[in-house]
Amino acid sequence: MGKRRIVYRLIGMFIAFALLITVPMTFTILTQVNKIISEEEELKSPESEEYSKIHKEFTSRLVEQVIPYVFYILIMALMLSMLFARKMLVSLKELQRGSKAIMDGDLDIKLQAAGDDELGAVIGAFNEMASSLRQKTIDLQKKDIYVNAMLDPLWVVDEANRVTDINPAFTSLFGYSREEIMGASIFDFFDEHNAAIVRGQLKDRRDRGLSSIYEVNIISRDGSSIPVLISGSPIMTAGEITGKIGIFKDFREQRQLRNELQRSKEYVETVMDSIEDQLLVIDKDFRIVTANKIAFTNSRGPVLGEFCYAAVHDSIRPCWAEGHECPAQTVFLTGANFRTIHQHIGPDGGKRFHEIVASPIKDQSGNVQQVIELLRDVTDRVLHEADIYLKNTELVTLNSISRLLSSSLRADEIFSTVLDRMIELIKMDGGGLFFIDEKKKDMVCHYHKGISDEYVRMIGRIRLGEDIPGKVALTGQIITTSDISTDRRIERSVMKYSGMKGYCCIPVKGKERIIGVFCLFSFKPHTFTVEEESILVSIGEMTGIALENIKLYEKMRELYEHQRQRREQEQAQLLSLTTKLGSATDLRYILGRVMEQVREICSADYSWMLVRGGSDDFLLKASSNPSEDIGRVIFTRGISSIEGYALEKRAPVVITDIRNETKFFIPPEVSGVSYHSALAVPMLIGEKSVGVITLYYLGLREFRDEELHFLRIIANMLAVSLERYDYYIASINEKSLSETILQSVADGIVTVDTGGRILAVNKSFEQMTGISPEAGVGMPLCDTLRYHDENTDLCLILGESLQAALAGNKNNRDAVMMTPRASKISVRISSSPVLGPDNTVTGVATLMRDISREKEIDAMKTEIIRSVSHGFRTPLSAIVGMTEMILEGDIDETKEKQYLSVILSEGMRLSDMVSDLLSIARIESGMERIRPEQFDLKDFLDELLFSLNTAIEKKQASVRYDIGGVSVLYADPGKLKQVMLNIIDNSLTFSDPGCHIDIRVKKSDTDIEIAIQDTGWGIPEEEMPHLKERFFRGRHGEKVKGSGLGLFLCSEILRLHGGGMDIRSVPGQGTGITIHLPHREMP
Repeated sequence: MGKRRIVYRLIGMFIAFALLITVPMTFTILTQVNKIISEEEELKSPESEEYSKIHKEFTSRLVEQVIPYVFYILIMALMLSMLFARKMLVSLKELQRGSKAIMDGDLDIKLQAAGDDELGAVIGAFNEMASSLRQKTIDLQKKDIYVNAMLDPLWVVDEANRVTDINPAFTSLFGYSREEIMGASIFDFFDEHNAAIVRGQLKDRRDRGLSSIYEVNIISRDGSSIPVLISGSPIMTAGEITGKIGIFKDFREQRQLRNELQRSKEYVETVMDSIEDQLLVIDKDFRIVTANKIAFTNSRGPVLGEFCYAAVHDSIRPCWAEGHECPAQTVFLTGANFRTIHQHIGPDGGKRFHEIVASPIKDQSGNVQQVIELLRDVTDRVLHEADIYLKNTELVTLNSISRLLSSSLRADEIFSTVLDRMIELIKMDGGGLFFIDEKKKDMVCHYHKGISDEYVRMIGRIRLGEDIPGKVALTGQIITTSDISTDRRIERSVMKYSGMKGYCCIPVKGKERIIGVFCLFSFKPHTFTVEEESILVSIGEMTGIALENIKLYEKMRELYEHQRQRREQEQAQLLSLTTKLGSATDLRYILGRVMEQVREICSADYSWMLVRGGSDDFLLKASSNPSEDIGRVIFTRGISSIEGYALEKRAPVVITDIRNETKFFIPPEVSGVSYHSALAVPMLIGEKSVGVITLYYLGLREFRDEELHFLRIIANMLAVSLERYDYYIASINEKSLSETILQSVADGIVTVDTGGRILAVNKSFEQMTGISPEAGVGMPLCDTLRYHDENTDLCLILGESLQAALAGNKNNRDAVMMTPRASKISVRISSSPVLGPDNTVTGVATLMRDISREKEIDAMKTEIIRSVSHGFRTPLSAIVGMTEMILEGDIDETKEKQYLSVILSEGMRLSDMVSDLLSIARIESGMERIRPEQFDLKDFLDELLFSLNTAIEKKQASVRYDIGGVSVLYADPGKLKQVMLNIIDNSLTFSDPGCHIDIRVKKSDTDIEIAIQDTGWGIPEEEMPHLKERFFRGRHGEKVKGSGLGLFLCSEILRLHGGGMDIRSVPGQGTGITIHLPHREMP
């Protein structure tokens, strides 16, 4: 554009100079030519050929002379133009220099303008262009950096759809290098399907210069197909499209997510379509975004994109414009769920009802974006509910009237109120109630409303069969008319011309007859529905029953007064019986008095009470005759009697005439007296039969139901009294037995409540702790045992035991207690929870057993076991040692016999010890049995002493016996010999050499006594109580060999015989043992 302006400027200067020279010259030439022509015309020469020739050639000669002149003028103008354009050439050179610099890449060049003319402006524009080019170059460099730094692939495409550039991300994703892809057609990277998509986008968008976004698959360098999202934009140059740039988004994850979303969408659509109700999703414009299958089926037009009120309700206006609540609008405003029922007109023109549940769909910020509406057709339900409501209204009215009729027995109050309710229910203007007078065969109006008294007096009495009320009273059928004045069915009626229109007459029916009629009227026409007629008939029937109830009530009041007086008498009689039974100390005497009173109450001549005995016999328990033999058998088992039949039926049995009765056995006590009638009443407690009360009458007697009922009350009351008396006696016996058992237990027993306070103690506990029931009950158990400082640990252990038991756990604990006598004993505390009926812990039962002796015995047993082990080891060592010496043969014959004698002696001692242990084991296990037989006592003693001869001689003792006239003895000789050997051996063992042993036998009335007295060392008094205990050896046991089992074994053998033994001893004077055996004869 600048070059054109410069050329135009040069041409302009040239033309200007040419015009400045040529125009004046031209005017001068023209003036001369015109002068010549004028002069030539003035000559008036005749036309000649030469004249014509000269005249014709004038113009051409003139032109030939002017052209050189003009050429020189133009040359002069050109030279003048170039002279004046020298300044413009300087500017052009400056522009040439700038152009060369730009072509060399020097964008920082700045040209100097020669002036302010157009070329100066061009130079200024060139400078601005160079600066702008430099800035854009910098921007392009930055953009190139940005493009290369892009994470998304990018390519540039020319108009021929060939790649002209890519960024590194393209190579990273697809694997193509820049050299491989430059100049390649973009369609080489797509399959046919995706190439078609790209062509369509290019054709549709690029030709119009529009951007586009579309999804395709690109074939990567390794041949795999990669899904991408292409964002394409045209490259515009001078308003023309010169290429296109495409940015690729790796769409693999998005496609997978989209596929999952698509599956989820399909699943949701499947779920939506499976819902039988209409389901809609509505946007903020109240247009339907999506819907389920049933919504499309129910709609008569399009659904998606339509307004919800148009698609669902066929309405042209939204719900709120019609004055209804719009669920979607409410949810959009509140953000909460909303439920309502909408009414609209269905395709058939009828009313339809939809229950709509609307719920919000919110974004992450909690803003409601869409609304889900669930529409359920509830037309049938709504109509059903409306029908139910109508029926319920009728029922409420009937119930109100029924409650009114049943709440009062005042006729004036009932019937006037019922008449008012009927008028209100049917919306009448008035009415009346007529009652039938059976004697006069007419009806009288007793209650009225909406009409004057004068009119009532005029029509107040109507004969049966006349007019509408009379016909209804006679037929019992309701009569209704919408307009009595025009009803042709009604010809003669005083109401026809009274101004009444709507009219009905309802019969008031009792149980068996019609009592009266209700009349209702309206001054406007009224059509009575079937439901109204049904309600009116029901009210009439209820009113009739209420009227009869009122009359019945009057009769009942009279009967009630009579029954009240009778009940007072019965209550007085029952009170008297109850008083007697409640004060019973001598049951036999009280029951006799009660039977006498029953006889008097029932006006009987004789009464008795029979109860079943242990063998199901009937025993006489009480009688109105005090001289009867109480307790004797009246009927044995299997005999058919009135009493047995009454118990079998569990109901009173009435015998009108005993004398003609052949079914039942009549006892002589009854048949001997001329009794005529009898009544047997069973005595029952639930399902249990206790006995029978029988009343006998000399005359003929019939019984009313109230009398039978009263007698049953008396019989059951007596049954309860007998049962309670038996329970009372049993409970006393049980309590006495329990108390006896508790007090007989050798261990101390104490019971406490949940607070640890004493409830009860037994005698053993009192003896052990010194705490009596009077002093201990109500006191904390642990506090009562703190009478000595050394019982502190005992209280702690006892407290732990009680706490464990209160937690429901049985437990045993050992402790040491200081008794009130200042002696220490070892006790075992056993606590157990006491459970109530609901299985909750109500207290604790604690048993305290003195285990001091057990601990001593355990210690003694340990010592005895050690001693027995030592006793076994000593003889065994001797036996083994002497046996080895004999086997080695290093001793002479005399020593050998001596050693063998010792081995025999020690072996016998071991045998005796084992025999004693085995005998004790058999006795304690219950396997030991005695085999008694009769034997000669003298022979027995001789044999016994012979077996002890060696020991007697060794001890230089003298043993004598005196059988005292007892020649034979009945016992187990082997066991008795074992006893005697143990006793005499002890006498020899615990005596000095030269001792004396006397055996004396004596017979008494019940047993035989064998007394053995020695002159040995004697036994200390403190050891006497322990002599019969196992393993007890005493102080002298340390000096001699033994196991401590002898006397215990003797005691057990004598116990098996049914006898025993007594031990007496004085230290230093000897010991005496007396054996007691039952005196028995051989069977």
